[in-house]
Amino acid sequence: MEKATNNIKDPKVRAYFDDVTEGKEPAVKLTADEYEQGVNQFDDGMRKIIEEADEMIFRAKLGDLPDALSFSYIAQKYFGKSRGWLMQKVNGNKIRGKTVSFTDDERQQFREALEDLSKKMSAVAMTL
Repeated sequence: MEKATNNIKDPKVRAYFDDVTEGKEPAVKLTADEYEQGVNQFDDGMRKIIEEADEMIFRAKLGDLPDALSFSYIAQKYFGKSRGWLMQKVNGNKIRGKTVSFTDDERQQFREALEDLSKKMSAVAMTL
């Protein structure tokens, strides 16, 4: 995972925030504008880290489910898409240099698809 300070463009500002995040006394002094710029860029870096962590948690929660279920079926029936599309979203693949992930709506749709399949499997299991 990247450091939140990697998003800070100005090397002087980055050095300041690197020191702060490492618990050191900053070796450089910043103007108010430089500090504000650094805070904004650090915040953007933290948002990226949080998004990346959220995706890692999501994939970890799935466990071996992609192996146990037909993601081809889920992709086609619930999204009208290909298995490849769904697996790119699940795995967080990079497409044209950008990491793809579920939108909030797609994540909710995926959750509902799994709940629907769970009900169907439970109903079948009860008849066996």
